[in-house]
Amino acid sequence: MVEVCFVSPEYLPLSGGTGSYVYYLSKELIKNNYFTSIVTGYDENKDIRINKQQQAFFLKTLKVPIIRSFLFAGSAHRKLKKINEKNPMDIVHVNLPLVPSFAIPQNVGRILISTVHSTWKGEAEAIKNEPYSRLNSNERFMISFNRFLKFFEEKTIEKSNKIIAVSDFTRRELLKYYNIKENKICVIHNGVDIIKFSPPKNKKKAKVELGFNEQDFNILSVGRLYARKGLFTLIESMSIVARKFRNVKLIISGKGESNEMTKLVNYAKKLHVNDKIIFTGYFPDTKLPKLYQAADIFAFSTFYENLPFAILEALSSRLPVVTTRVGGIPEMIDDGKNGFLVPPANSLDLAKKILYLLENPNAASEMAYQARKTIREKFDWQLIVKKVLRVYQETLD
Repeated sequence: MVEVCFVSPEYLPLSGGTGSYVYYLSKELIKNNYFTSIVTGYDENKDIRINKQQQAFFLKTLKVPIIRSFLFAGSAHRKLKKINEKNPMDIVHVNLPLVPSFAIPQNVGRILISTVHSTWKGEAEAIKNEPYSRLNSNERFMISFNRFLKFFEEKTIEKSNKIIAVSDFTRRELLKYYNIKENKICVIHNGVDIIKFSPPKNKKKAKVELGFNEQDFNILSVGRLYARKGLFTLIESMSIVARKFRNVKLIISGKGESNEMTKLVNYAKKLHVNDKIIFTGYFPDTKLPKLYQAADIFAFSTFYENLPFAILEALSSRLPVVTTRVGGIPEMIDDGKNGFLVPPANSLDLAKKILYLLENPNAASEMAYQARKTIREKFDWQLIVKKVLRVYQETLD
């Protein structure tokens, strides 16, 4: 059997796109008779045998994301050498931009595959015009040391035998900002577990189970509380929507690095909509499907994305989506069919589309049907893993 070792600072508990990618892809690989290992970050060192085909190696690291990646890389380098001495790997599969080049020792693995979820350069460009006060320490570090981060990112790309870009937007961004041959890149979109993220049998019951009012219209947004997620714009749109619909609630699920939630709460108070917004903080992955089921609309006001899992999960949960025309999002959303696309940082357009769905339930229902259909036809993990397996085999050959 083929041995695949994933290298990612994120894995469990699931709280970000990279961790979700490794978790779900490794599960699908096991179904296809692959052996998988995951070298990942955690708050303590421990090795765990998950099942006969999978093991995880948790390395103690700091929780500050970018600094964590570099400390993790040093520990991962030593761990990969030890693992390879006992059981030589066929494929080392790293996840960028979170894995610096020095994490991967020479002569470990027959081939090196890199999945690019975003780029340091692209992330910096997306938030360069944001007020500095809205940026967290992680984002400020990323902008200040972008050349340094990009250097190690590019070295990993150079070492890789094949690059998987999670969207065509990612592929174009790589060609624009990095010295890379086009034939080295293939586009394979992220996937979603269509059984886990499925429509509710009874939406009112789902609302009540999570403590929401069954008569309220719930607008949901899921993601880290970073500046590039555009949550100030979403709160502004809420001030418009709430004038027409009193029984509407905006549910913002996700955590930040420091005081992001305080900033958002203060902004909501300033706009007099704090009573219309529920901040859940980090929502456990096991309960996340129920949160989607308790929502009526999914709103995602981001400035920069490559192919966000949150939108895939919302579509799979049969939710109409209102989001921004940025990055790889138009590769998922067919504007006016399975969702709406609006310009970024435009609270008025965002509010208009949300209001349209609230005022036209039949149109919202048809859009939700098309959302689920899109996922079943194009983004089911069982479809995605076949494309990844093809890349593995062709590169090994």
